[in-house]
Amino acid sequence: MVRIAITMVFILMSCLVQAEENAATFYQVDLIIFTHQRTSALTPELSLHSTLSSESAKAIPLQTEATKKLTPYHLLPSSSSQLREEYWALHRKPEYRVLLHYTWLQPLNNQRAIALPKINRDGWELEGSLRIQRSNYYLLNTELLFSTPDNQQSPFVFAQKQRLKGGDTYYFDHPQAGMLIKIHQLS
Repeated sequence: MVRIAITMVFILMSCLVQAEENAATFYQVDLIIFTHQRTSALTPELSLHSTLSSESAKAIPLQTEATKKLTPYHLLPSSSSQLREEYWALHRKPEYRVLLHYTWLQPLNNQRAIALPKINRDGWELEGSLRIQRSNYYLLNTELLFSTPDNQQSPFVFAQKQRLKGGDTYYFDHPQAGMLIKIHQLS
């Protein structure tokens, strides 16, 4: 009888531990991508690489219909973002044009890249992918193609590989664009 009681306690404890692990199986990604309005044309050596790799074609598409449920790969309302103040600071300055401000959830065990929806805003077309892998840190691999529909400027790829600490805001720079990103695990 005692063995059965002890076994039941262990089963109950393992169920509780697993329920806690399932609650924390997502992390949230907050992302702002913007352009610098007062930049000169890129020098030829910076504009040579103007195509995306084949990895972007195999990426998981980020769904644009916003949802309040904890569904991975769907945009969350902008009120969920922890970069709202940064968004408004950039939005108020005429030298920057915010192209996107996205927030979404990803599973902790995701190993594939996420394809951002192709957008056309303020004279720029933007497409590409972000791969975020969880280890001791978050490993970020970004590949974004910026182009203009009228080809007034040479297209360029904004590529970054970086190790990020969860909960911190990071800024990545390019002569014509910038990116703010914050990744944090849900509790």
